[in-house]
Amino acid sequence: MKRVNQSVSLFFFIGSCSIMWASWVMEYYTPLGPGPGFFPLWLSGCMAGLSLVWFYQVCTDPAESETQDFIPGRIGMIRVLSVLGALVFMWLFMDKVGFQLTMFAFLVFLLVALGQRNRILTVVISLLGSFGMYYVFKNWLGVQLPESTIGWLSALGL
Repeated sequence: MKRVNQSVSLFFFIGSCSIMWASWVMEYYTPLGPGPGFFPLWLSGCMAGLSLVWFYQVCTDPAESETQDFIPGRIGMIRVLSVLGALVFMWLFMDKVGFQLTMFAFLVFLLVALGQRNRILTVVISLLGSFGMYYVFKNWLGVQLPESTIGWLSALGL
């Protein structure tokens, strides 16, 4: 299992370096704000760094845990499928319902499905992650996010 983790971490490092190289030729910043090369450059740089940290941790870990299965159990598989289903939900409803409500439903579902039991904390995180991020992206960064195409939701500003 140690060799698999080392190989995968190096694969991610090489992949992120190739993305970083490709994004280097893109325009980094425009008069309107971050250009097309801004986010790929920073995200691939972070991914390369995290891949190196992962590789280091695997190489320096004295206790190799062979007892863990690579394939998750029943509960783990349900969680993985729940996340995939939530992503499909986002893909299907983002353009119709808009960013704010779709992201709110997505975050509530994920927090509940992954084990968050505190309802107040779930609502606060979901509100900040949906309506708060929409406000930041639209008003501070000037980035347009999908708005609802449903008449009454659009009239409410959602």
